[in-house]
This record gives sequence, C-alpha cells and structure tokens, in this order.
Amino acid sequence: MEEFSGLSLQSVGTTLGLIIPVLILVVVLSLAMQFGLFQFLNRIVKTRHALPYTLLAPAAVAIVLFLLYPLVYNVLLAFSDLRRNTLNCYAPALSGECRLDHLYGLDYAQKNFTNVFFRVNREGEIQGWGRLLSTADSTFPVLLGRTAIWTIVNVIFHFSIGLTLALIMNQKIRFKNIYRAMIVIPWALPGVIIALTWRQEFHAQYGFVNEIVQALGGQPVSWLDDPTLAFVAVIFVNIWLGVPFYMVMLLGGLQSISLDYYEAAQMDGANAWQRFLNITMPLLQPILIPAITLDVIWTFNKADLIFLMTGGGPSESTNILVTALYNAAFGTAATYELGFAAAFSIIVFIILFFFAIIWITTSGGLKEIYDR
Repeated sequence: MEEFSGLSLQSVGTTLGLIIPVLILVVVLSLAMQFGLFQFLNRIVKTRHALPYTLLAPAAVAIVLFLLYPLVYNVLLAFSDLRRNTLNCYAPALSGECRLDHLYGLDYAQKNFTNVFFRVNREGEIQGWGRLLSTADSTFPVLLGRTAIWTIVNVIFHFSIGLTLALIMNQKIRFKNIYRAMIVIPWALPGVIIALTWRQEFHAQYGFVNEIVQALGGQPVSWLDDPTLAFVAVIFVNIWLGVPFYMVMLLGGLQSISLDYYEAAQMDGANAWQRFLNITMPLLQPILIPAITLDVIWTFNKADLIFLMTGGGPSESTNILVTALYNAAFGTAATYELGFAAAFSIIVFIILFFFAIIWITTSGGLKEIYDR
C-alpha cells in the first residue's frame, strides 16, 4: 500500500468512511430542523416572515454557540479560581467535593483582575506593578505601551502604503490586473506559512534579508536575536501582510467615486492635491473608518505572527498584550491559571471596545446612519 507522510490509502479511506456518514447525517438533520421550523412559523405562529426567520436561524444558532456562549463562559471563568491545582473541583464528575461558593465568587474576580496589573503579597498588599512573565519589562504598562506602538505603526503604514497602491492601481496602466493579483498574494496565503517563511528569511546566516544587506554593502545582522531588531522584523512582516487589505478596500472606494466631481473641481481651478483632500478623502471616509477600526482590532490581537516568528523573544522583548497573555497562562512555566487568563482577556476586550466606540463616534463613521 502506497504511503505519503505516514498516511496510507487504506487509513485515509477508513477515516473518510467514518466522517462522511456523520457529515451527511448532520446535513440531513439540519435540513429537517429548518423545514420543521418553517412549518411551525408558517402554520402555527402564522407569521409572514417565516421564510426569512428560517433562513436566519442557522446564523443565529452559530452566533449563540460560537460568540455569545464563549463570551459568557469567559466572564464566568474570570470569577473563578480555575487553575492547574483546582481542575478537579471544576470537572463535572469530580466537583461533588467542592461547594459552589468555593468555585466562583467576587474574591476570585478581584484577585484575577488585580494580578493583571499589580503584584500582591500574601497579606493582600499591593507591591507595585506585577510581572506577567519573568523579565522586568513584562509589566502591564510596558506591554500596553509596546502594543500601542505595534498597533499605531502598523496601521499608519497599512493605510499609507495601501492608499498609495490603490491610487496607482486606479490609474490607466498596463498589466494592472497582474499587479493587483501580485499585491493580494500576501493576504491570500495562510498566516502560519507566512510567519515561518519570514522567520527563515530573517535568519542571521542563511536569510534572504541579510543577502540584500550584504549586496548593499552592509554586514549581516542577527535580526531575531536582538530585541529591537526582532521587533522591527515582526512589524515589517505584519505591514507586508496588511497592505493588501487596505488596497482592496480603498481601490473599491476609489472606483465608486464619480469622475464628474474631479472634472468639476478641475474646471474650478483645483489642483491634484486639492482634489485629493476635498474629494477623494471625504468620499473614502465611509470605507476608511470601518477599515481602520478592523485593522486596529486585528493588529492589537495579532498573536500568531509574533508567536511563530519570535515566540515573544528574545528576552520577551517582542511580546504584546495577547502574546504575553498566552505565555503567562499556557507557557512552559505557567500554572494554567485560566481565571487569570480570562480576566486578562476581558481587560483587552474593554480596551478595544472603548477604542472602537470613541474612534467611530469622533470620526463620524456612523454619521450617515444617523442621518437616514
């Protein structure tokens, strides 16, 4: 029997024979439940929106299962003492020996949220900023500042380079479709492949980046072994990854702007810069505001790239809040304090939530909705 990477055709066939019937059963049951829901809404409830409600039901179930339930459960974990040493109390089969008031409570929540920011001694006294990891720079203020730098630099370059490319692609140039496809490639590739590939390209001895440095007359650099250079390297890769998103979004916005505006402004004597500031940018605002909001949230939570390229190193110098959260809760020396990790994630959520509210409100991103 032929094998590929340890897999034989027989094992693949056996696995598919087990999976395919289950998938078929799930599809049949889903269709039957939707049909039953439609009949219930149409004949018993007698609503004229029976079909729309039926079609929306799968999405509603998915939102409850994969969004609302994890969110509620995460908040519940923040009020718990769940960690490696207390797992037995939270296991359904073994929790009979533990009282409910010993599993959840405000005291646990206070402890979990306090440990995110401060170091507390056994007497409950605050002893200064707490170290989330092992180095002195792993305190919450330092990590928040590094995360802010990481996010701001990435978003600025994403926007500026993406807008420049969109303006170029909106012109009449030869082979424009080929250029568009090439620019979108970084966005289309899996993030794991990109991170591992760029990690090798920044290798001190064999990496392509140092080949370019040497070709320009410089000396090879140990990019991922120096704290500052490693941070620069991951920022560069994330900029390369995020530019296509802006180019695609802004290019669509540019192509939706009528040429009549530019022709009228040109007849009034407006130069190219004035047309850009007074026509292009205001009309791109409905696209730009949500794009920047999404980019800030994605970049703020961009853990996979840093984790795969540097692991947060060297000396924990490239950690941002979300990678520090993972390393503190699930790293090699961690005690799997899931209550602490849940509290940490809620803090990150609150930061992003208030940013989104303030940014969208002050930038006028919802102005058109309010005006309707």
